Amino acid sequence: MKIFIGLFFAGLLMSVTGFAQDDYLDMKFGIGVPVGKFSDNGLETNGYAGSGFMMSFEGTYFLGRIGFTGGLTYGMNFLDDVTLQDDITAHLKELFPDVEISPDALVQFVTTPWSNVNALVGPVLSLPVSVIYLEMRAMGGMSFVMPPTWKMDIESGENKLHSMSSGQSVKLAYLVGAGIAYNSSGNYGLRLGVDYVGTKTSFGVNYVYEEGITEKPYQEKSVEIPVNMFQTTLGITYTF
Repeated sequence: MKIFIGLFFAGLLMSVTGFAQDDYLDMKFGIGVPVGKFSDNGLETNGYAGSGFMMSFEGTYFLGRIGFTGGLTYGMNFLDDVTLQDDITAHLKELFPDVEISPDALVQFVTTPWSNVNALVGPVLSLPVSVIYLEMRAMGGMSFVMPPTWKMDIESGENKLHSMSSGQSVKLAYLVGAGIAYNSSGNYGLRLGVDYVGTKTSFGVNYVYEEGITEKPYQEKSVEIPVNMFQTTLGITYTF
């Protein structure tokens, strides 16, 4: 019986590893298209994010047609800073309706784009179709999200209005996606992928009214925004 069980598992292992896809490393570049509240406009609930670029380095190890993949991803999304500036200005005027702001008031506004770094791992399923492999994967891990930091100053005589944001966060993240991998006769190949990535972030926002040299903080709050996007990538693979 022990011999039979041993032969059974040995045969099972040979059947799995005999049809294994080659392990590979890949470097990918692509675009990230925000969806949902991440791309919508609206203070304190939405992200004002536009399309951006991303790059990643991953490694995939197979046991038969099922394997495990993991890697690091960096992404940056542009910001609709014109609309954001208009909305912050309007919100400041709503918060301080008694403050007189002249049409020629001095306005200064600086901000940064969205950026994030993801560390994700998870299973991958590979199916051969002619000379290509169809892959499906699901990954989870951590995302270090750096929201846009802005600083707005509106100066009208001795009246000054300010708005500032700051902070970053580390949150759980997930990814589900599919890809097509092509391996040439050598060690190098190509992989085209489409993934959906989801996480969230939180940061602080402050609105201040200043009269002369007297600063009067009005509102300081923490804002939480979902960070969801589709990523389309093209990468170079190296099998080993």
